[in-house]
Amino acid sequence: MIISGGQSGVDRAALDFALKHRISCGGWCPLGRMAEDGKIPDRYPLKETESEDPSFRTRKNIEDSDGSLIIYSHEMDEGTRYTLQYAKKEMKPVYLIGLKDGINLGEFKLWIEINHIKTLNVAGPRESSDEGIYGFALNVLKELFK
Repeated sequence: MIISGGQSGVDRAALDFALKHRISCGGWCPLGRMAEDGKIPDRYPLKETESEDPSFRTRKNIEDSDGSLIIYSHEMDEGTRYTLQYAKKEMKPVYLIGLKDGINLGEFKLWIEINHIKTLNVAGPRESSDEGIYGFALNVLKELFK
């Protein structure tokens, strides 16, 4: 299962990928289903938290997952850094893929296996803080799940 928060960028790429490939998906989004580009469409099977604060959604998705895949291009934005810090605080495994890192499919599959990942939280920057991250994240997910 793939879970994510519904924000533009990496979150939305993860949900679109899961829906297209019939992978079970869901997650938490802020109260009111708001993202930077407006209301998160109802086609995304997300539950609303009791707060409009995006960090609350981030925490819920980390807590409900077995581990987090963080996709970013050059530098992590504030929200992505928060995801990494909170996952470490909760002692949840994190796998990082940056634009310059390349994709190591064998290493990722081993990480999934060793950490018994059944529910994967996918996180990363919103589109406005990292233009083109949606497309990059979609390509990463295609490589990882082929």
